[in-house]
Amino acid sequence: MAEGAKPVDQRLTKDGILQAALRIVDAEGVESLSMRKLAADLGVNPMSIYHHVENKAALLDGLTRLITRGAEHIEVGEGTWQEQLRRLAYEFRELSLAHRNLIRYAFATDDVIRRDGPMWRTLCTVLRSAGLAESEVERTGAVLAVLVGGLLHTEVNGTMRRLVGDGEADDTGFALAVELLIDGVAARALN
Repeated sequence: MAEGAKPVDQRLTKDGILQAALRIVDAEGVESLSMRKLAADLGVNPMSIYHHVENKAALLDGLTRLITRGAEHIEVGEGTWQEQLRRLAYEFRELSLAHRNLIRYAFATDDVIRRDGPMWRTLCTVLRSAGLAESEVERTGAVLAVLVGGLLHTEVNGTMRRLVGDGEADDTGFALAVELLIDGVAARALN
């Protein structure tokens, strides 16, 4: 470290702020997150956070991006396109359910799934291998992403359990939905 330079306070990096905010959201929900609460958690003045994050909306966007960056590791690997699509759906589910409170918020926004992200690229690759016409790949991918996102939203808010029944309702409902989606892609690829 250069003489006279202050050590970097890791709490006040953008990533440190996002990690602290994610802990609050995971524990208490999005509605409990405030700049004051975040500052108290970090042990800093609330105004210092604004040097890194413009406002709460930008903070929540940063949290959503932080979580979706977790999709960068997703590789569907070997197997039929059906196995790959199934693995992709379950990876997305695992990523989503790890942060239920944030996902409730993120699925209510219009840009949780981005066409330039790794999950999107993987989905389109799988759909091409299924034999969909190139003109159908992105449109089908968008519909599948919305359907799986909506399904996960019903899972985190309890609707799936209420409609399908207690016990393994979430797992059973998700498995059935994924198989129905795969069947739909297969039928579409035949046309």
